[in-house]
Amino acid sequence: MTALQIFSIAVCAAVLVLVLRRTRPESATVLSMAAGALALLCALPTLGTVLSGLTDMARLGGVADEYLSQLLKVAGVALLMDFSAQTCRDAGEEGLALKTELAGRVMLISLALPFMQALLQQILSIAP
Repeated sequence: MTALQIFSIAVCAAVLVLVLRRTRPESATVLSMAAGALALLCALPTLGTVLSGLTDMARLGGVADEYLSQLLKVAGVALLMDFSAQTCRDAGEEGLALKTELAGRVMLISLALPFMQALLQQILSIAP
C-alpha cells in the first residue's frame, strides 16, 4: 500500500471521527484507534525493506551485528512508545500517555547502555 493510500485512509477516518464525535463519542474513539492500527498494519510490509537497507549499511560500515540488533530494538521501542502514547491521547488519556512515554524512555536508556559502555571503553582506551 502506498503512502498516499495510507494517508487517504487516515484523513477519511478523521473526518468520520469528527462527524461521529457529536452523536456517538465512544464509537468515534474506537474508529480512531482502529484507523491508527490499520495505518500501522499497512506500513508493516515496508519494514522489511527498511531492515534490509539498514543491515546492508551496517555491514558496509563495519557495524557489529550485536550493535545493529540493539539499534533496531531502540528504534522499535521508540516507535511503539510513540504509537501507544498517541493512542492513549486519542482516547483522552493524557496521563496514561505521559506515563507510557516515561516507561518507554526508561526502556530506551536501558537498551542504550551497551552503546554507552562500549563508547566509554573506547574513550578510556584512547585516553593516556
